[in-house]
Order: sequence, then structure tokens, then C-alpha cells
Amino acid sequence: MPAQKAQKLENLTLQACVEYAVKNHLSVQNAMIDNEIAKARVGEVRSVGLPQVNASLNVIDNFKIPVNFLPAQFLNPNAEPNTFVPVTFQPQYIGQAKVELQQLIFSGSYFLGLKAASTYTQLTEKSITQTQIQVAENVSKAFYSVLINEQRYTLLEENLRSLDSLYKQTQALYQNGFAEKIDADRIRVSVNNLKMEKENFRRLIELSKDLLKFQMGLRAEDELTIQGKIEDVQLQNVDLEMAIDPTKRIEYSLLQTQLSLNDLQVKEYKMRYLPTLAFFANYGSSMGSPDVKDALLPLFTDRWIGNGSFGLSLNIPIFDGLQKMYLIQQGKLERKKTLNQMSEFERATLLQANQATLSLKNSLDKLAFQRENMELAKEIFRVTKVKYQEGVGSNLEVTNAETAYKEAETNYYAALYDAIIAKIDLEKAKGTLF
Repeated sequence: MPAQKAQKLENLTLQACVEYAVKNHLSVQNAMIDNEIAKARVGEVRSVGLPQVNASLNVIDNFKIPVNFLPAQFLNPNAEPNTFVPVTFQPQYIGQAKVELQQLIFSGSYFLGLKAASTYTQLTEKSITQTQIQVAENVSKAFYSVLINEQRYTLLEENLRSLDSLYKQTQALYQNGFAEKIDADRIRVSVNNLKMEKENFRRLIELSKDLLKFQMGLRAEDELTIQGKIEDVQLQNVDLEMAIDPTKRIEYSLLQTQLSLNDLQVKEYKMRYLPTLAFFANYGSSMGSPDVKDALLPLFTDRWIGNGSFGLSLNIPIFDGLQKMYLIQQGKLERKKTLNQMSEFERATLLQANQATLSLKNSLDKLAFQRENMELAKEIFRVTKVKYQEGVGSNLEVTNAETAYKEAETNYYAALYDAIIAKIDLEKAKGTLF
């Protein structure tokens, strides 16, 4: 396979990422292939009811011709009684040619099988939608992970610039004898820690982008940049009191289609008790000769003798060892199992929705709390730096305030990501994700 040229996708929004993924992800493409296979299956079942025409041509060499024994007196009246002579009744070489036509006239199981194949096509079409929803969910979560990591990286850069500026000021004070070396060293440790954390986050962003590319169906060598702000995510506008209707989920629709297939299968088994009627017709020609070249003569010459027939074939099932009865039992049990799966899915959907709603409520409360903490920690860090620069505070207070601010930022973005994931899970439970 020739190497594919690397793609370059720039400034993609979440919607653009999802649209690309639902068209190009291999799982979606495989679901579409399954749908094409199902359509071909419909054609295969339909072909059984169309005319079936076959032709055959045989050349037979009876290299050891079997013999039969006749009373010798049949051939020679003067022969002794109770004696037999061997005779042959067929030539060494036989030629046979035949064309056959068969046409199904009535078969109850055929028509139901055709309907079942068409229903199965609907099942694969819904499977495409289910796969697209799963892809959209994975892409959304990966997309927001990249945005949050990029936002945290930006904040780390701002913190690093601020702390590095403070370190340079402290270093200058130390060189002029207005500060101790330990003051500069303590801030230098914080600066180095931030540099290392910044580098780690740079790698984390690349890793999260690789995950996003994977969820979109891109290759590792493809280039991808995205656009969007994490602040644009509408968390407060989510309807937490919306009633959950499991029937809106694609999974429930799949189970409904499966139930229809179970019903059709039971009906098809029952139809096997009915007779089947078919029309047949054939025409052929045959010849026999002791010489092989005569068997290879063109068909329908004087040496070939024609024959033909047509008629109706009625097949009446009488007793099959109770096979159909057991098949019907299996079909009914499969139907019952599908009904149980539908009931279980309804319960699972309500539980999933309740869990996602509770998780989102808790995440929003935690997010508001962590946002306030982050703003307070940021202000404390700012005031502490000002006090230190004015000579009324210690650099230990500065480093402690910087550590607390960084921890508050981490907690805030962790809460923000949890809230976004809970929102996506709730939309999936409601059937409104894609």
C-alpha cells in the first residue's frame, strides 16, 4: 500500500472535529460496510425467488462396462438350459447435455426471510448512528482535555514570568546586599519547579492531541490544531430537571429493531410447516457411441437424441423429528430475552442519567468553590509579592502563596474537566449528544 500523505488540519472547532470523525473514523466506516453487506444480503435472499437456470455437459467414459447376464436361450434357442451369457447394455462413451429452469412459486418462509433481511438492514443503519454517537462522545472528551491542558499551560507561563521577574529582582537585591542568598535561592527553586511543570504540560498537551487525533481517525503524523475557549462551554444552561426518555436513545431503537427481527424469525419458522410450490422445466440431449470422437461431436447432430420435460413440484413437510417446533421455541425465547434487555436498558438509562445529573450538580458546586479559591489564592499571591517587593513581607510567604495558587489552579481545572465530562454523559443519557 502506498504511503499516504500527511494531512494538515488547522483551527478546527469541536463541531468540525466531530464532523470529521463521524465520516473518517474506521469504526464508522466499518459500520457503513456492515450496512452495505446487509444490503447485499437482501439481494442474496431475493435471488432465491428469481428464476434459477443451470446448464450441464457431461462426457462419460465407461472404461470397464458393467455386464448383465441373460439366459443363453434368449440369444440361442439351441443353447443348454440354465446357462447364461454376459451382455452389455450401454456404450463405452456417453454424451449428456441439459438446461434446467426452476422458479419458486410459493414459499412462506421465503417472503418472511426477505422481510427479515430488509429489517436487518435497518439494524445496521442504526448501528452506524450508534457508532457515530460513541465517536462524538470520545472526540468531545478528548477535545476538552486539550483545551484545559492548553489553558493550564498558558497560566503556568504567566506564573513563571511573574515568579521569574520576582527572582531577578531578589537576585539584584542580594547582589546589592539588601537580601540574603537564601531568599533568592528559595524563589529560584519555585522557578525551576514551574519550568519543569511547564515542560511536563507541554508533553501532556502533545499526548492529549495524539489522543484527539486517534479518536478522530487521524494518524500520528497528521497535523492538527484546534480553536475554542474552555470558558465557552455552557455548563450553567444545562437542564438538570429534564425528564429522561429511554426511547430516544439509539440503543433502545436498536433493541426495538432486534425485537422485530425476533418476531419475523418465529413467523418464518412457523411458515416452514407450509408446502412449497415450484415450477421446473428442462431440455437436454444425449448420445452413446463406442468411439470417443462421436461423444465430442457438436450438440444436437443426428447422433444426439433430444429429451425434455416440465412440471410443478410440491413439497409437503410431514415430520421433521420436531425440528421446527424446537426452532420456534428458541425464537420465542430469543424474543423474551430481547424484551428483558429493553427493560434492563430502561433501568440502566435512568440510573445513568441520575448519576450524570448528580455528578454534574456536585461538579458545578465544586467548580464554584474551586473558582473562588483560585481567585483568592491569586489575589493572596499578588499581595504577597507586593509586600515582599516593598520590604514588608518575606520571600517564604511568596513561595508558599505561589504553591497555594498553583494548587488552587490544579483543583479548579480538575473540577472543570469533571463538570464537562458529567455534562457530556448527561447529554448521552438524554439522547441529545449527537
